[in-house]
Amino acid sequence: MSKIVVVGGGAAGLELVTRLGRQLKRSKDHEVILVEPSSHHYWKPRLHEIAAGTFDRELDAVSYFQHAACNGYRYIQASMTGLDRQGKTLHLRDTHAQFSELNYDYLVMATGAGSNDFNTPGVSEHCLFMDSASQAQLAWQHLDPLLRANSSRRIVIVGAGATGVELAGELARVSQRLRRYSQAAKPEIILIEAAPRILPAGPEKLSERVRRDLLKQGVDVRVRTRIQRAEAGCLFTAEGERIGADQQIWAAGIKCAEWLTRLDGLETNHLNQLKVTATLQTLQDPDIFVLGDAAECPQPDGSFVPPRAQAASQAASHLASQLKRRLKGRELQPFVFHDGGMVISIGHNLAVGALANNRLILRGRLVRTLYNTIFRLHQQVLFGWTRVTALILLKRLKCTLNPHYRGL
Repeated sequence: MSKIVVVGGGAAGLELVTRLGRQLKRSKDHEVILVEPSSHHYWKPRLHEIAAGTFDRELDAVSYFQHAACNGYRYIQASMTGLDRQGKTLHLRDTHAQFSELNYDYLVMATGAGSNDFNTPGVSEHCLFMDSASQAQLAWQHLDPLLRANSSRRIVIVGAGATGVELAGELARVSQRLRRYSQAAKPEIILIEAAPRILPAGPEKLSERVRRDLLKQGVDVRVRTRIQRAEAGCLFTAEGERIGADQQIWAAGIKCAEWLTRLDGLETNHLNQLKVTATLQTLQDPDIFVLGDAAECPQPDGSFVPPRAQAASQAASHLASQLKRRLKGRELQPFVFHDGGMVISIGHNLAVGALANNRLILRGRLVRTLYNTIFRLHQQVLFGWTRVTALILLKRLKCTLNPHYRGL
């Protein structure tokens, strides 16, 4: 009997166990197990909606317990604390701080990555982060009273990658809606980026179009601005400028958890990503695979797979088929990422996208529909089109009956 253990229930991990569970659930020779400390799955590209109070938890969150029962895999609610490669054993700690061990034949690490504070003094103590649903929920608890305040408040977001840009746009839109319902003042939203432009990982034309849209919504966009330290209620730039803030959020860079560097000799890079071959296998152990943001995976052109949701989804689909090949004793094929473009949400009903190898920049509600479709494709892997269609209809009905903002 082969036991496949997947650690991490993000987009990549959950899609992988869903595919494997369905494919292997009729076989008594194989078992698929998901290890994840949270009870519910939230699609990471939409964490900014949780922080802005516009995420629909009832329809868009996934219970691991229920999903595992319906899709042929076993779910263990626990955190991974260590690894014994020789004994093929994981060390786990559950939600009650009880320790246990779990054996595996094949291990898949899909633990994702978080923001990178670049060891900037004061950031971890005085800034909120957006790396998990619980952190995004905490951010909403702090941001909600600022959005409702009768006098102007200042919200500073550091990092103008996708998360920072989408959060700034969503907060601006929520603020507009709230002012229709109450006497709330317009908050000042400042978006700070150290690079010469926002969305530095995307095409320049997309970056400029998104910048113009944010400015139209009243967001103060500052580039070439590096934060040197953070204190309570303020940030200091490398040029010595003091930027006061009622709330400061850090969404810059990516870095994996420090404990990945202590996994029984597995090699990591400076971002704590696990180094893998083109077949997603770790350099030191061919029975350990890595998916998504946690992997430094080489590509034929010498680059590495980018830390993006579409890359994680493609890798999950690829590895599901490759593990079936491995179980049959066949040779594994390399993973090659195919870039489908980039779509950025700027508020609830607006998005900007770079498509056709970044030659086509589109904006508007149609692109927002495309943005939503990407999320629905993720849900389709988890549930199938019948349930996804029902979810879409239910969401449209709720939107006609309820306010857009959860705080109303």
